[in-house]
Amino acid sequence: MKNHILVILLLSALFACQNNKLKNNEKALAQKILSEEEQIALKESIRLEKEKIGADSIAKLPKGFQFKEIRSVDVNHPPKIIDIANSLDTSKEMKLSDVASDIEYIKMQAIPDSTVARDLKLKYHIMDKYIVASNLYGIHLYSKKGAYIRSVVKNKLTGVEIELDKNIVSYYYSDYTHVGGSINVWSRGNNLFYNYQNSITGQNMIMELDCSNQQMALNLAFDPENPNAITGLGKVCVDLNHGINKPEKFLYPNGAFGSYIDDLQRDFSVFNPDKNTYITNLTDDKMLGILNTKGDTLASFRKLEQVKNYTKRSMRGTDFGTKYEKAGHFFFRTDFNDTIFQVIPPNIIRPVYVLNLAQYKLNKQTGVDPDASLKGKIIPMDWADAKDHIFLTFSIDNYDSPKNRSTHSVKIYHAVFSKNNDHLNIIKANPTDYRPHLLENDIDGGLAVWPLCYMIGKKGEVLVSLKGKELKDHIKSALYKNSSASIEKKERLKLLTNSLFDQDDVLMIVN
Repeated sequence: MKNHILVILLLSALFACQNNKLKNNEKALAQKILSEEEQIALKESIRLEKEKIGADSIAKLPKGFQFKEIRSVDVNHPPKIIDIANSLDTSKEMKLSDVASDIEYIKMQAIPDSTVARDLKLKYHIMDKYIVASNLYGIHLYSKKGAYIRSVVKNKLTGVEIELDKNIVSYYYSDYTHVGGSINVWSRGNNLFYNYQNSITGQNMIMELDCSNQQMALNLAFDPENPNAITGLGKVCVDLNHGINKPEKFLYPNGAFGSYIDDLQRDFSVFNPDKNTYITNLTDDKMLGILNTKGDTLASFRKLEQVKNYTKRSMRGTDFGTKYEKAGHFFFRTDFNDTIFQVIPPNIIRPVYVLNLAQYKLNKQTGVDPDASLKGKIIPMDWADAKDHIFLTFSIDNYDSPKNRSTHSVKIYHAVFSKNNDHLNIIKANPTDYRPHLLENDIDGGLAVWPLCYMIGKKGEVLVSLKGKELKDHIKSALYKNSSASIEKKERLKLLTNSLFDQDDVLMIVN
């Protein structure tokens, strides 16, 4: 027992020394003027050093050891309070130029494989030297100028029906298979990470791909004779099943399930912040766990929002929380909670933002009860953490659903929080106009921009996925013609648009 206590004390000292050493390195950095390439290289060397120290520390842990969860506030960087409750009576008209000054458009080269459908928009992730584009059909690598480099994985899908006009994907279990990558990806340096799954064999793993390696060939076809063969590029970083694969089985084999396409892009069920650990969802009274690569739980975090003595047969989905990755860090807000945490391995969740909802806060017991009134309650919805601003959406009086929109019983508000002065502005708009043109683009007269949690770049830039048809239709609209943007910038946008086909993909970057 004494030996275990000594090991734990030594590990705590190691983690503390690691942080101090890294801080000293950062101070030394501040004294030098470095090129962007040098900055990237230096950050990468510090990260690798941190990973090595972490690996050595974790390897010395006694078998079965778990750290105690820590939710402490960083006294040097206390959480910012976003005061929604006391801002409801004021609103402000805002346009894109109030939060940004520049827009860049990148026309993405078409994937040369004609079997890859082009009907869905792409979700973008920006690496140091590459752009990654993904959707239900797979993951693809591009240059920073939009030139197609290679496909990382092309997904095999059956039993899936997409209704673009309704923004819905339906899954029919009797015929459902999925072999391939996740929509959400993340990166460190030149290395790209994605979640690879095979519903036929039950494989579930985090893949790692060094994008700078030119000698790569993609195994496109699923081979029934060799079902465990991985059809995506890269190497296995973490086997999430730890050697025990079970084919996916559904409770109702003849049933079906539907989801909004946007919700699929928000899903972030697993993430590895380094090569030593990964973060995943837990069940029951635990909301999140940090595990080592062998599957041992290093720390778990209690979910304080619980339903008690609930006897009704159904629950309604009202608050789904939020999860996102930004610059290699993982953040989350669990459902019916008012705090956004940063996850710091091996055992810390640190509050970085707190929503002040006061009397408008909804507890889980009421939120899930389909017979309980939501009148006067606020439900947080989307959350986008950009460089200088937080863009948030929330509902009042009801939860967001097609039915509640049709009866106009839900009010949806958009707000912008400034990180520089800690001020929240609720945008002046009709809360029952569910497709408002926010934020009006007065920079170049282009499409309105409202940032989303899953489309923020590593430097905090706002990413917007567009199709050629959207831009072509917009150029003909009164919004474009009457825009107060400069004639020069409007003409530049028009010139780009005239070069597009309807299904062309365009990445819009707002800074």
